[in-house]
Amino acid sequence: MQYAITVIGTLLVLSACKTGHVREDVPARVINPTTESHAELKRVLSDALNGRDVTIADDALSNDSLLVIEPAHLMGRDLRKPEQFRLVRSGSTCVLVHLGSDERYELGDTDCAPE
Repeated sequence: MQYAITVIGTLLVLSACKTGHVREDVPARVINPTTESHAELKRVLSDALNGRDVTIADDALSNDSLLVIEPAHLMGRDLRKPEQFRLVRSGSTCVLVHLGSDERYELGDTDCAPE
């Protein structure tokens, strides 16, 4: 068993060396928000939540890298848990990560900077 772990570890190191770098995600916040970046964020969040309508503040992710989406309470209690997303900078790309599933969504119309 020790041999299998060593081989896997070696393969991971070799693949990182082959690509020249290891992608590192850095928590980020939106800078210079625009109408387009806000619309993109709403669209990506809706896609991530299976088409649910999402309401977010105009300054969402501008002050903090974490965004929590609460379920809408229409009648009585809603047993769904809040959904959490983290904005990260991966290289030069802004990426929204759904913390529940680790799904990643690139944001091409959004400028972000490390938090």
